[in-house]
Amino acid sequence: MKSNLSLDDLQIFQQVAQHGGITATARATGLPAATLSRRLKQLERAVGGRLLERNAHHFALTELGEGYYQRCTPLLAELRDIRQQLSERHARLSGCLRVTAPVGAAQNWLGQCFNAFLHQYPGIELELVLSNQIEDLVEQHIDAAFRVGELRDSSWVARPVRDSHVMLCAAPAYLQACGLPSHPEQLRQHTLIASYPLHEWWLEQAESGAIFRFNPQARLRVNDVAVAQDAARAGLGITLLPSYFLEGAGSAGLQVVLPDWRGIRRPLYLYYRDRDVMPARLKALIDFVMTWVRQRDEPAF
Repeated sequence: MKSNLSLDDLQIFQQVAQHGGITATARATGLPAATLSRRLKQLERAVGGRLLERNAHHFALTELGEGYYQRCTPLLAELRDIRQQLSERHARLSGCLRVTAPVGAAQNWLGQCFNAFLHQYPGIELELVLSNQIEDLVEQHIDAAFRVGELRDSSWVARPVRDSHVMLCAAPAYLQACGLPSHPEQLRQHTLIASYPLHEWWLEQAESGAIFRFNPQARLRVNDVAVAQDAARAGLGITLLPSYFLEGAGSAGLQVVLPDWRGIRRPLYLYYRDRDVMPARLKALIDFVMTWVRQRDEPAF
């Protein structure tokens, strides 16, 4: 037979036993005496016997009640300690966060953001899972995910972090030898370098809004954008790169091709499971990333 034993009812029973009666317990807890009496009767039905002997002038534990009180009191105290420890751990700015992000973003601006976060919160550990693949976030036990575009799983909260776009570039020596294209259609006559996930090229002209889309017949295909950047810098052809790869020292040895044509903008999102119920360390990461990006007012990549 299935037991209807309630942990809450056991706690009420313990309090009634400690305070020596229902009236005293009602004053101590603020719960109505009628509610306490009803919950005690419910517990007695669940355990199959009377736990208390009580009337207007007498209150005492039965033998069964004494047994339950002696066994349950240390267990309930341990449960309260566990709950308190877990609550404190949940609220403490410490512990480990498992975060996934695209490889290229983590190698550039997002990696700088993570470093600054770890400096500010020395008690928090980051386990970074760098991948350009769409992982099963639940199976991988991911706390937060940075991803371009929307997830198929709509149960995750999505916070837009930055817009993204990509740009064509090549080494000046290659362009001098092979010519500078004046329209994306002319890319078909050039040696191209493609990197995953940029295997299909979508280009948009800023002024007219015209769109050019094609699958490049690439001489080199690679699943790492940084390798494609190095190949383009070596003069092997034209490639499509996130513009943050061309910031600072990353632009050395490369020239933007067709600057009026850029990849269609796509937002980078920060995904996490719960908006209201989350560890303090995860909330700290989310707030830090959003503030870090906003304060630097970095150009959309």
